[in-house]
Amino acid sequence: MRFQLVFENTGDFIPFEVVHNEQLMQYFVEKVNTDSQNSFSNDRKLASAIDPKITHLHWAISKSNEVMYSLINTLFEQKNNLDDYLDQNFLNKSHCDWVFSQKHTINIDNLRFSADPNKARLGSILHEKYPDEIREIKLAEALTMLGYIYPYEEVNLGVHGLEGSFEQDNLEFSANKKWEVFPNTFIDTLVSNNDIVNFSFGYTYVGRQYYDKFINFDDDLVYKDHYNYENLEFSFHLSLSKPQTIPYSKEFLDWSDKQSVKLITSQIPIGNIPDLATNLFEYRKILYRNSRDNNRASIILI
Repeated sequence: MRFQLVFENTGDFIPFEVVHNEQLMQYFVEKVNTDSQNSFSNDRKLASAIDPKITHLHWAISKSNEVMYSLINTLFEQKNNLDDYLDQNFLNKSHCDWVFSQKHTINIDNLRFSADPNKARLGSILHEKYPDEIREIKLAEALTMLGYIYPYEEVNLGVHGLEGSFEQDNLEFSANKKWEVFPNTFIDTLVSNNDIVNFSFGYTYVGRQYYDKFINFDDDLVYKDHYNYENLEFSFHLSLSKPQTIPYSKEFLDWSDKQSVKLITSQIPIGNIPDLATNLFEYRKILYRNSRDNNRASIILI
C-alpha cells in the first residue's frame, strides 16, 4: 500500500510505502475523510526550529572564515542561499572539514613575518600572548587567543543541530479536531515497536504505554495511568531519519510476557519513504518551506 502527503498551494508531495499496520492506516484515512479532517498542519513548528539553526550555522561559518584563511590557508564552504544548508552532503563535508582543520599547526613567527598584512597582524597578536619558546600551536589554541573559538566550535555544533531537526519531535502534523479522539478498532492487532520509520502515529495523548511502564519501574503495573493507543487522534508524525529496525530488549520481552501485556511503545509505525537517501535534500526543503509558509497537507492513497 502506498500513499502521498500532498501540500496545498505548492502541490509538493512526499511518497510513502506502508511497512506496518496497513489496515489501521486505511481506517485512519477513511476516518479523516469522513470527518472532513484530511487537512493537517505542522503549525510552523519545523520552520521555527530550523530558521535560527540555519542562521546560526551561517554566522558561525562566516565568522570563522574571517581568520581561517590567514591562519591555515583554507575556508569553510558557505552558502548564499540559506536553504542549501539543509543539504546533507554539505553538512557531511562541513563536519569533515571541521574535524581535519584541527590537525593544522600554526607557526607564530611565519605568520607575523608574512608579507600578507592580515597574517602578520594575527601573528603579532599571537606573539604577544605566548612566550618566545612557544612558536607552534594548534588551530583551536590560536582561535581561542584570537577570540574566535566560539564560532569555530559552533560550526561543528551547528551541523549536528541541523541534522537533528527533521526528527519526530519537530514533525507533528495535526488536523483542526486533533483532540477529538476516536476508537482504535485495530487495538488487538496493531504492531508497535521502537523502529525508526518515516510516518507513524506518535504519542501525544495522556498516560503511559507498557514500554513506558517498564522503563520507569512500574514493574507490577501498580498505577493505572495506561494509554496503549485504545484511541487515536487526528494527528501523525513524520521523520526524515534513516529507517532502522530496532528490536525490543530481551528484558522487556520477558517482562511483557510475565505481565501478559502487549508489546506497545511510544509509536504505531506505518510507513517509510522510498529512495529517501536519494531525495533527502529535496524532501527536507519541501517540509521546511511548507512549514514556513504554513501550508496544510492531505493524505492521498495511491
